[in-house]
Amino acid sequence: MAQHVDKHAPAVLPFWTGVRPLQEILPSQARLVLHAGPPFRSPAELPPAIRNSVLVGILYEGWASNKAEAQTLLDEGGVQLAPAQDYGVLVPLAGVATPSMFLIEVSDANRPANKKYSVLNEGMQWCTRLGIFAQEMMPHLRWLHQDLGARLVAHFGAPVDLAPIVQASLLNGDDGHARTMHASRLLADIIVSWGINDEQSTSFLYGAMAWALNYWMAASALILATQEQAAGTDAIVKVGGNGLRFGLQLAGAKTWLVVDAPAIVGSKEAGKEQAQALGTLGDSAVVDFVGLGGQCLDLAAFSAQNLQAVLPADYLNRQSQFLKTHLPFLAGRAGITDAAAVMASDTGPLVLLGMIDGAGEKGRIGGGVATVNAQLLRNLKEWQHETTVV
Repeated sequence: MAQHVDKHAPAVLPFWTGVRPLQEILPSQARLVLHAGPPFRSPAELPPAIRNSVLVGILYEGWASNKAEAQTLLDEGGVQLAPAQDYGVLVPLAGVATPSMFLIEVSDANRPANKKYSVLNEGMQWCTRLGIFAQEMMPHLRWLHQDLGARLVAHFGAPVDLAPIVQASLLNGDDGHARTMHASRLLADIIVSWGINDEQSTSFLYGAMAWALNYWMAASALILATQEQAAGTDAIVKVGGNGLRFGLQLAGAKTWLVVDAPAIVGSKEAGKEQAQALGTLGDSAVVDFVGLGGQCLDLAAFSAQNLQAVLPADYLNRQSQFLKTHLPFLAGRAGITDAAAVMASDTGPLVLLGMIDGAGEKGRIGGGVATVNAQLLRNLKEWQHETTVV
């Protein structure tokens, strides 16, 4: 088994430090819709599921009064589409972030100016991350942001150290990606303790089993980005998929390297077997590249059991081949995917993902694993560079 090498990298201590609307973070950006993964080449290539979420975002912002108007605005270039990570924001699966939506702010306690943001988790049903278009989404998003989000701002207590929460969650069945139930309850307890304890809010928070994932996305992105000051040009600082293409960005670069999005290998839910899933999708791949998700299956027995049929034989210890930095965030457990080690060992992260119906009709249709290996990284380097949005 390869030994871990504790590479020189500044210790990042992620704290939840606030809740802010996107327009406060990016005041000069007007009709901006942020999506996961690398750029799309034009609105015309948006898969129906992601187009649905963009249209929901347009309607939520009031830039159009109905779906037809929203489609016209999008197709005529009336909104700016951009990768969320290019603005320090993370969104899951087919989700979007728009100017008046509230975001979780995660800061490095050692360097408070270093921050990353993630959208509020939308719960389990009326979610842009599922790529569906439904009338019920408008009132839910208005409540989530204009009610709950605004109250989170007003009632926010002291900054929350996220390391003890993720560490406790890993010892209680979470993997930090596909399963975040324990951490979500701990975070809900904190929010309720701030006085946000009305029946609707508590019912939502304790029922939002993936609430914590968005925190881990922002924290993981913060850890990856810090490598820019500590490592060479092969350090991976951004990673994600847009359903069509999977991409990453290296430290010091201003463009994404992209390749066709790998398929998610897993099982589909009953009655959804014929639906076609999008390829690797979402910014949540950052958590797997930091050492959570598919790299924690030695701890997360329930997740491993659910995925047993599609996991490689070495799933319990393969992470030792490519995780080379010991992280305080993970109680000293190894993290941060080393691209050179992936190339040398032909072993890379297991990315745990939900499958989203590409047609935009059935939402989540199953779950599984996308595997990163040396060939995928070689393809990334050989493919064209996608221009980032500045």
